[in-house]
Amino acid sequence: MKKIILRQSLSVLVLFLFAAALFGLGHEISLKTKLNKKKLISELEKTVPDLMEKANIPGLSIAVIRDGQILWQKGFGIKNAKTGERVADNTIFEAASLTKPFFAYLVMQMVEKGEIDLDTPLIKYAPKDYIEKSFINHSMDLEGFRKDWFNKINARMVLSHSSGLPHGERQKPLPIFFEPGTKYRYSADGYFYLQRVIEHLKGEPLEEIMRKQVIEPLKMENSSMVWQDRYETQASVGHDIFGETNGQFRKRKQAHAAATLYTTAEDYAKFVTAILNDVGLKSETVQKMLTPQVDVDKNVFWSLGFGLEHTDSGDAFWQWGDYGIFRNYIVAFKQQKIGVVYLTNSFNGLSIGQEIINHSVGDVKDLGLAHLNYDQFDSPALALAQVFVKKGLGEALKKYHRLKAKDPEALNERRVNSFGYALLGANKIKEAIEFFKLNVEAYPKSANVYDSLAEAYEKNGDIELSIQYYKKALEAIPNDPRPDKEFLENLKQSIPKNLERLEKKPKK
Repeated sequence: MKKIILRQSLSVLVLFLFAAALFGLGHEISLKTKLNKKKLISELEKTVPDLMEKANIPGLSIAVIRDGQILWQKGFGIKNAKTGERVADNTIFEAASLTKPFFAYLVMQMVEKGEIDLDTPLIKYAPKDYIEKSFINHSMDLEGFRKDWFNKINARMVLSHSSGLPHGERQKPLPIFFEPGTKYRYSADGYFYLQRVIEHLKGEPLEEIMRKQVIEPLKMENSSMVWQDRYETQASVGHDIFGETNGQFRKRKQAHAAATLYTTAEDYAKFVTAILNDVGLKSETVQKMLTPQVDVDKNVFWSLGFGLEHTDSGDAFWQWGDYGIFRNYIVAFKQQKIGVVYLTNSFNGLSIGQEIINHSVGDVKDLGLAHLNYDQFDSPALALAQVFVKKGLGEALKKYHRLKAKDPEALNERRVNSFGYALLGANKIKEAIEFFKLNVEAYPKSANVYDSLAEAYEKNGDIELSIQYYKKALEAIPNDPRPDKEFLENLKQSIPKNLERLEKKPKK
């Protein structure tokens, strides 16, 4: 179930942050602040292509920051597996969630000018009918909607992911998962709500506001919050776990504060250096932006835009981006004015994140990108994908059984389920069914494995089998050992709707 995968990725983030804090205790980070710059560049010139080949990543763009300046930037690989066009220094990538702190920078400019207050409820900045129509959606049934909670939400809560608003969950009424301001929960919808308020205050669409106030002042010549015609020859396309692509651009015509930035590594590094050097904002405003707002775990917080971690070598700020077929990362240390930005056009992009960081910034394993639960390039899960690409389904199934026999957790429920959805996304439906069936055999008490298999059968046109496995999923919920009860509750609500819909379809 796709929404469940989204929820899993959010719970996985919390797991990562816990591990990150744990690994950071009593551990001195060795930052590469004094490494010979020519040696550093030479090392990366050799290492990056090697990592891309191992991880089956078609294209990558990287920018390394030293002393608050862009030391080096370069594009590697290809923009499009269908055409073989090479990545250039100005090749455009989808930034995905790297958009969030970029938007936060604009908000902090407005805070500095007194145009918006961090602690004033957003509901006070725009008419009720505008907010309902442009954000809540006036067609949505609001019965049961927590209006009292919604009326508390302010810019500080949105930027620090403590608003309680959803992250793509499409429920009626609009869900607010906890009293705003009381804890952390990653939310793109919160950013979109703040965007709508700012567009009302400014009287312009976000793409124009960002262009005039951020993109042009920072001389980010190749960046935009929406698709530009010039990107037809400049942009890369995304590639799935198997390195395949449909060769089509995703042309965003409307800006979204959480996700739609098109940019290059060099351009985004200009934004990062602006944060490092207090450009476009007063020093005290940048300090406020990078101040912890909500606890995520020990030594780990969310600020007004970035994730933060306290380490023995200083405070790091970071953000990852994941648009499925575009995966990216940025980390920087303000005191040392050191950092790295890298963008990829690949589902596998974050599998080399730890290695990129180690080679460009230093020994920062306590930030633990691997613990964000993106499999490393040399993990069993990605090894399985590589066998599938090179040798086909039969050999991949044999590989699965060998790996499972050696270590059952190497290919656990989550990893196999994710692999199945990667196959579904690549329209390899029959192959996806085979792996979902393996998950059903391995985890018969899990409701989610039945739900996933039912979804695959439906996509294959096997309506009777789909109904059969949706019913099995529903039956499994009471005895499912999964500790995430919200996850199970969502299954309990969604499955009857799927069954009702399928009962109306003609059977084979």
